[in-house]
Amino acid sequence: MILNLWDFLTTRWWGQLICVLLCWAITALFYWQIGRHGYVPVSWLGLIIYSMLGKWGWVFVWGFFGALFTFVGIWNLAVRICYGESDDE
Repeated sequence: MILNLWDFLTTRWWGQLICVLLCWAITALFYWQIGRHGYVPVSWLGLIIYSMLGKWGWVFVWGFFGALFTFVGIWNLAVRICYGESDDE
């Protein structure tokens, strides 16, 4: 169910917009938490990211995915404008 939803969202332009906004919102949340408290609550995955990237690691990770989805969305929009393809094809 969730994988089908993920495939559906990532293949539609508006789904990519939802993914971009979600990634940037999570990035902003982690940035705010670090700015306010000086740390982010960590789990086992958080410890791995913290050991590799420091306390700003979660901001980097979610920012990377936000930038990736932004690039893919702009690329798909350019293809859609240049070649006239729609999401339904």
